[in-house]
Amino acid sequence: MEYWTKDQLKMPKLAFGTYKLKPEEAVLAVQQALKFGLRHIDTAQIYQTETQVGKAIKESSIPRESIFLTTKIWRDFLKAKEVKKTFQDSLDRLRTDYIDLLLIHWPNPKIPLEETLGAFKDLKKANKVRFIGVSNFTCKLLRRARSICPELITNQVEYHPLLSQSKMLDFIADQKMFLTAYCPLIRGKVFKIQQLLHLAEKYKKTPCQISLRWLVEQKNVIPVFKSSHKDHIKENVDIFNFELKDEDKEQIFRLSKNKQRIINPPFAPLWDK
Repeated sequence: MEYWTKDQLKMPKLAFGTYKLKPEEAVLAVQQALKFGLRHIDTAQIYQTETQVGKAIKESSIPRESIFLTTKIWRDFLKAKEVKKTFQDSLDRLRTDYIDLLLIHWPNPKIPLEETLGAFKDLKKANKVRFIGVSNFTCKLLRRARSICPELITNQVEYHPLLSQSKMLDFIADQKMFLTAYCPLIRGKVFKIQQLLHLAEKYKKTPCQISLRWLVEQKNVIPVFKSSHKDHIKENVDIFNFELKDEDKEQIFRLSKNKQRIINPPFAPLWDK
């Protein structure tokens, strides 16, 4: 596994997500991900997979300190007291005494960012959290969050070949942060995109591997993929033995101008244009 490093941070370039994994398949899927070399596991309170992730990690032979574990506080629990209570619940479910990365899952304009990030910083000072970040923040919201809490290291957002994040990527680079990309496989739509199918044939890889490779080759971008199938997990980890040519990367960047967003709930912020 390859890593991004910055100061004290050593973050795997590829993460395994657990959104919408069924309880009975989540434990095995995380175990398979760890078996095939993944060391960054991503979960969240709202996914209802923290218990299964905790079980899989605990039962693995891999030391806890070798695993980069991310979870997220849901938008309904962003008041300071609720953050600390619900965070402890997450620790209990995950069977650990610290989290590597804690994120605000979605912004909530009804709760002051200062209050939420203050609670996050308290958890970090108490050594219960190593790093903090946000998810689904726009450039405007992220700029404000960074002014309150300069130590934020990432914004986790939807990013894939059909959705440009050029403004966010520029801002992330300027702030020396990381962009964590969810839905990198477009919920399976990579198999319906002719350009990706063509590149998969050219490189003798799958469309999933092409999409993931395109993302990891971008500076400070970390994709989070999810699968419940052993073979697919193994394939998606196997992306560090080839490189895309510049003209092929540019071909994929041209696709992203379509700006096809998959995740857009009613409470989402007004996205960057």
